[in-house]
Amino acid sequence: MFVLFEEAGKYLGGRVISEAEASAQVELDTGKRVKAKSAHIVLRFDKPAPAELIAQARELAATVDLDLAWEFAPEGEFSSAELATEYFQSSPTLVQQAAALFALFDAPHYFRRAGKGRFKKAPAEIIQQALAGHQLRRPVGDLRLHLLLLLDGGECPAPVREQLYKILFRPDKNAPEYRAVVEASRTAQRAPLELLERAGA
Repeated sequence: MFVLFEEAGKYLGGRVISEAEASAQVELDTGKRVKAKSAHIVLRFDKPAPAELIAQARELAATVDLDLAWEFAPEGEFSSAELATEYFQSSPTLVQQAAALFALFDAPHYFRRAGKGRFKKAPAEIIQQALAGHQLRRPVGDLRLHLLLLLDGGECPAPVREQLYKILFRPDKNAPEYRAVVEASRTAQRAPLELLERAGA
């Protein structure tokens, strides 16, 4: 059996070697073995191979119309599987389920994260402000812009959290993580340290 799971702010796929109540030992395509928490596993499947699933899902996710997805998304909290049902078809394929997950995860200006694999629609006025303020081009492919939107939404993304010391004290001023923090600080009119603390860093 294969699984798709979230690890440090990105999605990985691999083969289940063993599984306990709260976690699974997973072998990645590289041969590396990692422990995946059961709560972080979002899809279980027998085929295709994880790399093939992720590639196909990424390609399909890039075609998702985010405005339409936002209209179709349920009110309140919902899962990526629920959006796949509303957006694609009543019984979405595995690739469609993964594509919905990637589309939601990569569009923080449209959908707020509400837990592992769960999301909430962003208010319409927030979307308009984000589109106008940052001149977005969909789908979001720019790492700096992606990080900036998460910070604007009050979240501290994993790439920023992992480089906190470097960003604050020994920054690479060309790095997307540093530039995202600087721009978010300017927009929020807060010092970088205060901004990051408020974002839960």
